[in-house]
Amino acid sequence: MGLRAALSTTLAAIVLACAFTPADADDDRARPHSRLEITTLSTAPDRVSGGDVLVRVDVPADSALNEVRVFRNGTDVTGVVMPDAAHHALIGLVTGLTDGPNVLTAVTRGAKRSLNARVEIRNFPIYGPIFSGPHQVPWICETDTSGLGPSSDAHCTVAVRYDWFYRSTANTFKPLISLTPPFPADLAQTTTIDGRTVNYIVRVESGTIDQSIYRIAIIDDPTAPISNPWSAGGKKPGPGWNGKLSFPFGGGCGPAYRSGRNVVTSALSHDPLSLGFAVAFGTRNTLGNGCDDVVSAETLMMIKERFIEQYGIPKFTIGSGGSGGSIQQHLIAHNYPGLLDALTPGISYPDVASILPDVVDCKILDNYFDHIANPADWPGSRRAKVDGYAVNPATGHTVCQNGWGGFADGLMNPSTRFDAVVPVNVRYDPVNNPIGIRADFFDGLVNVFGIDKKTGFARQAYDNVGIQYGLKALNAGDISKTEFLDLNEKIGGLDVDGNPVPSRTEGNLEAIEIAYRTGRVVTSGQNLTLPIIDTRNYTDDIADIHTRIRTFMFLARLNKANGTTANEVNWLAARTGSALPNLARMALLAHNEWLEKILADMSDDSYAVKVIRNKPATLKDTCWEGDGTKHEEPFTLQGPSVCNGLFPIYATVRIAAGGPLEGDILKCRLSPIDFKSYAVDFTPAEKSRLRSIFPQGVCDYSKRGVKQRPLAGTWLDFSQDDDHEDRD
Repeated sequence: MGLRAALSTTLAAIVLACAFTPADADDDRARPHSRLEITTLSTAPDRVSGGDVLVRVDVPADSALNEVRVFRNGTDVTGVVMPDAAHHALIGLVTGLTDGPNVLTAVTRGAKRSLNARVEIRNFPIYGPIFSGPHQVPWICETDTSGLGPSSDAHCTVAVRYDWFYRSTANTFKPLISLTPPFPADLAQTTTIDGRTVNYIVRVESGTIDQSIYRIAIIDDPTAPISNPWSAGGKKPGPGWNGKLSFPFGGGCGPAYRSGRNVVTSALSHDPLSLGFAVAFGTRNTLGNGCDDVVSAETLMMIKERFIEQYGIPKFTIGSGGSGGSIQQHLIAHNYPGLLDALTPGISYPDVASILPDVVDCKILDNYFDHIANPADWPGSRRAKVDGYAVNPATGHTVCQNGWGGFADGLMNPSTRFDAVVPVNVRYDPVNNPIGIRADFFDGLVNVFGIDKKTGFARQAYDNVGIQYGLKALNAGDISKTEFLDLNEKIGGLDVDGNPVPSRTEGNLEAIEIAYRTGRVVTSGQNLTLPIIDTRNYTDDIADIHTRIRTFMFLARLNKANGTTANEVNWLAARTGSALPNLARMALLAHNEWLEKILADMSDDSYAVKVIRNKPATLKDTCWEGDGTKHEEPFTLQGPSVCNGLFPIYATVRIAAGGPLEGDILKCRLSPIDFKSYAVDFTPAEKSRLRSIFPQGVCDYSKRGVKQRPLAGTWLDFSQDDDHEDRD
């Protein structure tokens, strides 16, 4: 698959150090240095973008700082580094890097001894890619509709621009027309988390990075704005920035072929800004603008590099966002550790690849109930027994019956769910344009899954061989043996274009293996020991797709991997009410306290231990009723629970078919049918029919899944295309 994990551990540590180390921190740099050393601070040395990089040159105590010379590809650039006397180092932004390999060197020519240091830099264009693999083609730039004007090239390049806003005393943001006093009479002030009261004036930087439209918002002084903070004549952020970064992620799961679009005011997030956090994000950090978590990680990395170089090194970065935003946080922490220091997943899912089977199953279930069986025999109340979801009392429908919000079809259908900006004539059509671009999940991640030479399309991992749909309903007496047999005999599967077919679907074994070893399925807990606050408003009762069971799926995976879930706190609130808590603001404040305590822990214990030990005592699993009544109790599926009584937990299709709570098995291992395992007695004729339905056997969930294996490594690189031939 062209994967390479070279330097993954070292580079993850470098990125983590960047995220946790402000420029003026009293950390390890205060210790004497025994040798001359160059370190990149804004990103890892082999993942630099845009032609510049922030570096630090650590100098031994017996060498004077003014004895050090710094060179970029042989050119003296000593003038760009400034003395950091407190740590006996030099720090500065080195510009003028060429695309490809570069070399930075430092030398001393002091009276006592001569020293040399060297670091190899690999610089990439600001439009990428770096590790995500080849960009999609064609590519539609949406800079114009995002207020940035038309792009100057196919990579969505535009000039960087700055817009100013202020918070009014009426609690709204307004454009700041004049950047000089007197300021508007209704200008509000805010007190940051550090206790500093400042004018609530926000500067928003906009541009494009990694073919994504990015925004960076920060409280700033328009009379002396932030500029070149790493140069001698530059201006660092003022008291309005608390030194920390909030990075929100957007939801959905779409096919891309477009930059995505946003507006400048989307950066004006009051809760973090009012507390002094900077806010940064890009359009490709919205999963609906391309369901590719690798691109999202790359975009996050590149935007953070830009932020560090233009503003400063965040003390820590807190992720947030619901639905597809939660998926990105989980996958980025899992596969690209160090980019985020805390997660705030909302209405969460573990990932896409492992929930896809449940979702896609809804399509074939709906096809069976609506077109094969008698629909009158299968109202929502009875379908719920098979698909596991709750019934919306207003409509009588389940989540599956609603097509899982369109995703039941869209995740495997290559022709639907394109945004209107993608021209129709380039889209796949099996008859009129069989070589057109495809919109299904797997083809969107073709850089990861590779090409199946049998189909010419991306390898697909969906598999439903051996699944006994409605197994729990049968054993509970909610459906008859005849219904169970007919359902499993006729449900069928999907073809490569997502169309229902009579036979079950066999997933590509290479695709299934890739999903595990590249981390598309969140299973490894070693990178998920960071602070997590999972927030959710309860929507099971309206058959919304964001069902509560998904939080417990993730918790089950954490527990299986780490033996504990103590690094995650879970908050649940009613969907409507007169006194609902502001979970987003509460979580931001809680994460700030939690991370500060971790930073203050100077013990030699492991990071995972520090996270759990330093979790504030006030952080507990909690649910809130609509009137604000609060119930603190551990979230559990076992035993009596006030929260579970108020907010019942339902299942999913695969759980209702006997699958495990973790939901991390893409293809089950098969075992011969054991008729003793059923709560009903089958007649000889029924046994014969069941054997013919499942000639290879039925799912045995006591065994690990087919091709289920550990993560191959972190910081995997999909830019090489040396293994995209089918190896089945």
